[in-house]
Amino acid sequence: MMASIDYQSCICCKAAMGYAGNRMGQVVEPIFHTRRRMSRNQVCAVIVSFQPRPEDLGNLAKIRPQVEKLVVVDNGSSVEKLRLLRRASQELDFELIENGENLGIGAALNIGVRWAEANGSQWVALFDQDSTVTEDFIAQMLADFEHCARRRNILLLVPRYRDPVTGVERVCGLHEDGGPFVTITSGSLLPMDAFKKCGYFKEELFIYTVDDEFSLRVRSRGYSIGLSPRAILLHASGTPSYYSIFGRQWFGTTNYRPGVRYYVSRNRAWMSLKYGTRYPRWARGALRASFLDLCKLTIAEDYRWAKIKMVFRGFCDGVLGRMGKTVTL
Repeated sequence: MMASIDYQSCICCKAAMGYAGNRMGQVVEPIFHTRRRMSRNQVCAVIVSFQPRPEDLGNLAKIRPQVEKLVVVDNGSSVEKLRLLRRASQELDFELIENGENLGIGAALNIGVRWAEANGSQWVALFDQDSTVTEDFIAQMLADFEHCARRRNILLLVPRYRDPVTGVERVCGLHEDGGPFVTITSGSLLPMDAFKKCGYFKEELFIYTVDDEFSLRVRSRGYSIGLSPRAILLHASGTPSYYSIFGRQWFGTTNYRPGVRYYVSRNRAWMSLKYGTRYPRWARGALRASFLDLCKLTIAEDYRWAKIKMVFRGFCDGVLGRMGKTVTL
């Protein structure tokens, strides 16, 4: 039995309520001011952390009362960040699993899902550390899953995604069955038997396209993906820099590091070979995105030659099937 928690001294984030400071005004610890009882809904939230910011700790505080269990899998954060996470795990009553190094998003998600499975959860809700749930998010997702499941054979439900800064909602590309074609991991709700039917996340991808691969695998097993009409997740779409000429913005670029460019290129190539015949729409989109990314980084990004080199190396490794953690980030 999980008892009611007093959050009066719990760490969180400035977005949640504010900070404690010393006499000089220096930020010491974030503080949360609320008291709520955890839900008994058999849902375990799984969050992968890496060098979390104070506001990311606030996201943990917001999701905790909405689920029965919460597990945070840390992928090699610094000693100081781990200190904050350890304190948060005690005050918010969640499980913290420390990997000690970056094992990749797929491996970290699988560790969290297996923990949830071993501890009797019937549902898992997956989140990025910088995603923020809105009020009654989990309750709405559970209700909408049941509603969608009456009409289609869904195995995965995702919310509406809204940018917390601009308020703009992400446009979701739909499949012919009316559900999202592929989707991101953060915010998704799955019954535990989804992993028995479709397997766990593809750890060999390390980072990038882990969510697309799982989405296509769900579809390839004959299942669909549902979209909640009510649940809203605040999820930033990234912070690209924009290339301007004569004061006019022409395009945005992500400025990924060379190592990230490698994994993006490699995994797109591998995915296109694996799923391109059955899902040519995905392969065409990946090819188009790769061409545009290459053009943008050649024109506008720093360290362009190092990145171009990694793009082509990644492409070759993807074609040859050299997977796993092959490049250090």
